[in-house]
Amino acid sequence: MELEGARILVADDDRVVRRIVTVKLSGLGCEIEEAEDGWEALDLLEEEAPDLLITDSLMPRMNGLQLVRSVRESEGFAGLPVIMLTSRHGERDIIEGLEAGLDDYVVKPFSPDELAARVRTVLWRAGRRG
Repeated sequence: MELEGARILVADDDRVVRRIVTVKLSGLGCEIEEAEDGWEALDLLEEEAPDLLITDSLMPRMNGLQLVRSVRESEGFAGLPVIMLTSRHGERDIIEGLEAGLDDYVVKPFSPDELAARVRTVLWRAGRRG
């Protein structure tokens, strides 16, 4: 599945993680926007809707679960695919994320190649790439 031209918003307060994701996915042809927290991500969503949101769970001001819930409650973005990229790996954390509306859950530390495969799959499943 092709990722060329896919627009992806990456929300994570860790600039190293954002950089790893950006380098990997932009190397596959994706256009990447970066946000340091959920509020900044919501602002960027309003400017230009991406094909996919990748978010951390633990961020200042608005965490990832709050961001996902806001996205799912929004008429314009309710169908936006979302991948949680987080260090929280407990069963309860995963269940809470999936129940909030996540499409996939990736635990840190992560393989950039595995993340790329998950991005392809989620975009394909959502009909946003093919």
